[in-house]
Amino acid sequence: MYGLRSYQLAKMMNLTQIQLSDLKIGQPLPHNLVDQNHAVLREQGHIFKTPDELRNLPVEKIFFQCKENQLNHNKPNDYPALFDFNDMQLKVGDKLLLKPQSNASSLCFSKNGTCMVTVIGYIPQVTLMVSLPAAEQMAGGAFVEGDQMQANLFNGQNAFSFRVFVDYVIKHPFRCLCLSFPKHINGQIIRKSRRIRTEIKARANVTDAQILVTNLSISGAQITLQDDLGLKLNEKLELSFELRCEERNISMLLNMNIKSSNVKSNLLFCHGVEFINLNTEQVSALRSFVHQEIVKDPSVVI
Repeated sequence: MYGLRSYQLAKMMNLTQIQLSDLKIGQPLPHNLVDQNHAVLREQGHIFKTPDELRNLPVEKIFFQCKENQLNHNKPNDYPALFDFNDMQLKVGDKLLLKPQSNASSLCFSKNGTCMVTVIGYIPQVTLMVSLPAAEQMAGGAFVEGDQMQANLFNGQNAFSFRVFVDYVIKHPFRCLCLSFPKHINGQIIRKSRRIRTEIKARANVTDAQILVTNLSISGAQITLQDDLGLKLNEKLELSFELRCEERNISMLLNMNIKSSNVKSNLLFCHGVEFINLNTEQVSALRSFVHQEIVKDPSVVI
């Protein structure tokens, strides 16, 4: 198994191991794509145009070959790293986001092609057990043994992604899925405070103009609108919006201070705000939403 020690050795050789799932159709490669013998499979800038092009690549041990100056200056979470199962610190009750892969065409989830499940338990090197998703998340056929899934997890510090197969579907005496035990686990270290990109419509008590919340954390946000709010730094406003969290809408009415203001190149007014006097429910809702969005797509972290 390609473990952390091997990963660190490859890193010293300017290699960063990736999985086929990390390669995107229509997006240019940021680096040369090579195999374990440093043979170039595709050059930097190559664009995969069809799924068949990806399928023709080796299924194991492919790498990005980074130049020395790129290794020194790129952000640490630009590229995926290989982790061991224990690095995830997976616990009973943790939430996993499942997305069916190409051979799970019989399965259809109702929202964005994904569903949320809860970890029930696991037997190392044998099985990972999760709950069946709620009925309202399902819009097509049932799970089929052999279906391949991509699972995403965020544990508060790292975002993880791995592929598993459905080994068994159990409906009695309790409803759960027995998944194959994860072997190849990619992870991204989320080093910064968890501020994420968003597109949430909002309203403020000082204007009738529509506002867009363009990034969000549990302590503040960035808001964008076409007209100037007419407020100075540290002046207060009240913002209302809704968060879609675990299949339900949560109404938010938050007090905040203006901490920064500027005008973007497209002549939109942009304000950085700091939340004040949050109650426990508001903090919980913000934390849950940020956590949920990182699980769905770690690249939303700013």
